[in-house]
Amino acid sequence: MFAAYKNLVWSVVNLVNSPRGRTYHQQRDRLLLKGQERRQFVAAAGQIVANRLALGSLGELSLRLAENTLAITAPNSHLAHLAETDIVTCPLAPDKPDNTAAAHLAWHRLIYRETSAQAVLLGHPQVTITLANAGQLPDAQLMPAMWAKIGGVVLLAESELLPATLAGQHVALIPQVGALIWGSSLEDVLIRAEALEYVSQLTAIARQLRLTSASS
Repeated sequence: MFAAYKNLVWSVVNLVNSPRGRTYHQQRDRLLLKGQERRQFVAAAGQIVANRLALGSLGELSLRLAENTLAITAPNSHLAHLAETDIVTCPLAPDKPDNTAAAHLAWHRLIYRETSAQAVLLGHPQVTITLANAGQLPDAQLMPAMWAKIGGVVLLAESELLPATLAGQHVALIPQVGALIWGSSLEDVLIRAEALEYVSQLTAIARQLRLTSASS
């Protein structure tokens, strides 16, 4: 009796939710991150935490996929310990809440729509965020070659995250929230985040020693 009821329920679910003739399970399996793509995502997330570029329980990582979708970490997931259900997929287009995805899904969607980014990190590099909370940017002149690896950096309030403010940038520092970092791949995002935090550390040391101005 129970088996018959279960089959009936799934038949109804498949009928209601089936997109373009696919069953619910076929659609779910199609959207799950698999194989090499998943391994790269999990490895990048683990490296981000290991390098202290994000707090594992608060960091958000996403990846642009085909068919106008993105893969993103789920709420309450930990970047260093991602299970299969900790990576979910969402459409790029809608600007409506999705409680299966990370809290700042709208920011990830905005970056993907307005830039050519293939991956986005909401991280918490400690010295970078400390500078941002004080209204300061890292000093690009301390290491220009490394700064060039980062790309444009802008300091913004949450309300200022708009298409116009993201143009030409690769990092948006949001005081009391974190650092939004985007690039051409998961590896590229990791490189930019590492370079950003390193220049921020040099900046903090230099300012402590009064070798450079806080207005830089």
